[in-house]
Amino acid sequence: MKFKLYSTFNLLAINFLLLWTVAEAGKEYSSYRRYPLCQPSEDIRYPKSVDDVVAIVKDAISKNLTVKAFGVRHSQTDIICTEGIPVDMTGLRSMKMNDDNTVTLGAGLNLREATTFMRLHDRAFRTTPAFGNITIGGAIGTGAHGSTIKYNASISSQIAKLKIVDGKGDIKEITDEEDLKAFRMHLGLLGIVVEVTLNTVELYKTLAHNYVVSDEILTNGSVVDMARNTDQISLYWFPEFKEVVVANWTIVDKATPGTDYTNDHVPSTYNNFALVTSVAKEISFTLTESKCAVANTLGYTVLHVFEYFLELALLLPLPDWVPIYATQQGHFKNPSVGYYDEMFAPICHDEPQGILGAACAWSHGSNSITILDNEFSLELSRLGDFVEAVKAIVKKTPTAFPLQGILMRFSDQSDMYMSTSYGRQSVHFEFYLWNRDDIYGHASGSLAGYQTILQTLV
Repeated sequence: MKFKLYSTFNLLAINFLLLWTVAEAGKEYSSYRRYPLCQPSEDIRYPKSVDDVVAIVKDAISKNLTVKAFGVRHSQTDIICTEGIPVDMTGLRSMKMNDDNTVTLGAGLNLREATTFMRLHDRAFRTTPAFGNITIGGAIGTGAHGSTIKYNASISSQIAKLKIVDGKGDIKEITDEEDLKAFRMHLGLLGIVVEVTLNTVELYKTLAHNYVVSDEILTNGSVVDMARNTDQISLYWFPEFKEVVVANWTIVDKATPGTDYTNDHVPSTYNNFALVTSVAKEISFTLTESKCAVANTLGYTVLHVFEYFLELALLLPLPDWVPIYATQQGHFKNPSVGYYDEMFAPICHDEPQGILGAACAWSHGSNSITILDNEFSLELSRLGDFVEAVKAIVKKTPTAFPLQGILMRFSDQSDMYMSTSYGRQSVHFEFYLWNRDDIYGHASGSLAGYQTILQTLV
């Protein structure tokens, strides 16, 4: 089985949760969560220009130190760490439309800012990753992607050229197609990207429609045809209920009425919902640890109730839940039409917005919903094998997927050397371990099932 670990470092950068501290033992910083903890020898640098980046690299050379450039640290891996000089690239924010309809963007600009600028010029990206608070530099470095086989799924695949500062502090432009196969997705290993020039298309909107079908589509071959013939598509599989929610986005003309938006993939939650779930999940997880069969069953029943609620939230308006698709007035609407970026790449806020207190799920203080993301990529032709393996596992050990089931996204084969879709059409699976309040002292429910799934893939 062709398997490639698909770690969280493709999952997009969040520029409003910069958590770093200076401890007595030295300078420390972390991802948007408080791990992994990075311990560099010097303070974070905040360049505002390409010349500033050159100066930082040359300073590092003079001190015999390494450097590590990053966006806003949504990666929960040590890809963001260095023992030398950390470089926050969010100050590089240039935007320029070019005569050949490409766009040149500073590496620190976030995706929503870029697409809003391009909309003023009637231009767009063909596809985007699934979160709008992504930095352009972080997106290409990690191969962040959306979900399409009909088109190239990632921002990286739309690169026309790059400007980098190399390890000697020299500015270079990467334009050769063979070189770009390495540079389009580089994990921070090939210099510091300071400017990205991307191909664009004419501005368009999308018609989004969520609906539910039997999970038989995952094993009878029909889902492969759907993925190959749909502009963009994601699937949410709920094994307990033998159902799949299909999220289908169809490209439509920009003149089509509608300016709706989505909260898909990274949904906002209300304060009340966060409060209830923070209490209920601890109770249910405690029950799943019980040696009493009745208590254990009750715990998993509660988790499946959460699972069913969040399946319905992908389809219907529900009380105290931010709508999956909404009008500009915040009213639920499915199907809906809106500009491609607001329908493909949602954003959420680090502070509660409005009367009900909507914010990112992880932005409700002690009531935050925080996760450990399990994501991996498999050759598309093996999708049915994976589904059958999961079905066999969940029959043997209680396993719930309360946070939007098992998400499936798709990518066409790529020629980028570090892509998980290199040389093959891929399906990306993603499911979330719901963290306990004490993430190291208490195990989350379904941990045995989750780990068995991962070990089966390995």
